[in-house]
Amino acid sequence: MQTVRDIRQNQEGVVIPSSFTANGWSSVLSHEMNVLFQAICYVVTEFETKAEMEKGLNEIQALEGTFSEPVAEGFKSEEDFKGYVNLLNRFKAFLGRSNYEYPTSREEAIQLFIKWGLVIDKGDVWDVPVNPFPDTADLFQLSEAETIALAHVKMEALVHPIFSRLIITLHEKDENTFNLSKADMKEMLNTNDAMLAEVLIKLTPYLEEAIENVLEIPEDESMTFTVVWERVYEDFLGQQFSPNVQ
Repeated sequence: MQTVRDIRQNQEGVVIPSSFTANGWSSVLSHEMNVLFQAICYVVTEFETKAEMEKGLNEIQALEGTFSEPVAEGFKSEEDFKGYVNLLNRFKAFLGRSNYEYPTSREEAIQLFIKWGLVIDKGDVWDVPVNPFPDTADLFQLSEAETIALAHVKMEALVHPIFSRLIITLHEKDENTFNLSKADMKEMLNTNDAMLAEVLIKLTPYLEEAIENVLEIPEDESMTFTVVWERVYEDFLGQQFSPNVQ
């Protein structure tokens, strides 16, 4: 098993395993549990003992008041308070369906993380797995809709880095129109047929015109397509940044 403590010296900043999102955890856990997991990744990256890690958690302002019963006075409006309570109740119901109780303290939440395999308790120190990483589908009872949604999350987590690499590579050519075959693009992205197909589907909304029958075009046949960079800027950077990327 590879863990955060194994690789932290070779990484810049806090090490948060990409599989936390890819395996559905950021989708099925509440906001405060997501914040706690990221905080644990921070202290595991930065400190050497469990005592130092616990002290580090105590000093993180974002964790203050987490897992305590929400009160209306802590919200800007009654509507915000009711919305938060409704969302929290959904997460509690989700855990309850799989016979887990929602934590009432940070300590209880960490114990759940340990039970699920998100945190490794080594006695005098905590650690976080990187590979392999637990999958929500193995630990929770999922409805059909949740299973489909999490499958989409997992696919998007795989496709997005490759799609981003394609966008960056094309943008560096300082052109709008390209003439490339699937073989060219696979070599450019160092990927396989299945992943390239997903990337081409994801690229379609950013083209001036869709490539006809894109999935059926032979691998060595050139495809001519024009990227509308303004659409890329809007989605990836926000309209306010688009003039800065030329």
